[in-house]
Amino acid sequence: MGLIWDMSHSISAFEAVEGDNTEYEIYNAESQALSSEGIYQDLAESLELAISKLSKNVNDSSRYFLIQWEPISSQLTLTVTDDQRKNDAQAVVRCHFTALEKQFQESQFKTDDDKQSAIAAFSEVLHFWCKEFLSTDQGFSQFSLVALFTSGSRDSAVIL
Repeated sequence: MGLIWDMSHSISAFEAVEGDNTEYEIYNAESQALSSEGIYQDLAESLELAISKLSKNVNDSSRYFLIQWEPISSQLTLTVTDDQRKNDAQAVVRCHFTALEKQFQESQFKTDDDKQSAIAAFSEVLHFWCKEFLSTDQGFSQFSLVALFTSGSRDSAVIL
């Protein structure tokens, strides 16, 4: 079926960086997928779009291809960033898994710990899928970037 991508311009991809006048291209989509197959398909489409922007995004200061998963809001953000993970490239890809977010919010878990465990388990699956995808993608392998994944802060990102 495919995601519907909307591109907007913004002077801030994440938080404002003092003195940074970069205008970002933010590519946004919403995924309604709930099955593993559907979620993987939308994840792969998001990764493919981000990889298609690498020739535009990679410059001399580029070091990392950052995959940031926000488990509470079920939002995936893909960007190229520098050594300090503070200066992002111009094109940023975001996919909001709205149906998944709703499912996590509305599911009846016995305890909050059960809910957190389910969210953490899904984050691990997503981490694995990203690693598998990037390890076989020829477009990604053409660039000397280190792939990182985080479901927390940028500083806690781990190498895929």
